[in-house]
Amino acid sequence: MNVHHHTGRAAAAIAAAVLLACTSTPAQAATTANAASASQAVSSGSWGAAPSLSTAAPYGSGPLTLSFSNNGGTGSPSFTPQYFTVGNTGTLPITAATYGGSTSAQSTVQFIIESCSTTWNESTGTCPGGTVATILTTSFGSSTIPATTGPAPAASGTGIRLRARANSNGNVTKTPASTLTININVDRTQVRTATTTSG
Repeated sequence: MNVHHHTGRAAAAIAAAVLLACTSTPAQAATTANAASASQAVSSGSWGAAPSLSTAAPYGSGPLTLSFSNNGGTGSPSFTPQYFTVGNTGTLPITAATYGGSTSAQSTVQFIIESCSTTWNESTGTCPGGTVATILTTSFGSSTIPATTGPAPAASGTGIRLRARANSNGNVTKTPASTLTININVDRTQVRTATTTSG
């Protein structure tokens, strides 16, 4: 009998605990919902990048066309490298950009876009104390720039300097000049996600 009586009191205690849990559930749910909303909040803004001859903002909206004349002879072509800026034209930081565009050149000409891990010395065509990295290379005779993910300036209003150059594997007539048209796009996946910390 004592055992049954003890069991009955335990059951009553469990029932009371369940009732208390049920009555507190709405408040707990509201707290959870508020916490989730706060952690998912993201600042609004815009994102984008553009190629430009300017070394400082504003950078315009692109695309950018670079012209390469053959400074050598038909059988020994020579092209002067050109430097340009990729500027962050949005209000949000970005992590990368997609390079694309078109070319107009003879079948023996290709184009290369390169970055410098330090700062270009544009007068000497060198990357002092740094490393030159190839961002993209077009195929000889191709009229398009393959869509390629490349570097971008992280902060709004800033820019990075890149080098474009032409290369040949055969004869190139003096005219017409070879042209490289660069277009740059940034999508949502290339925007740096805002993070929040507590403390």
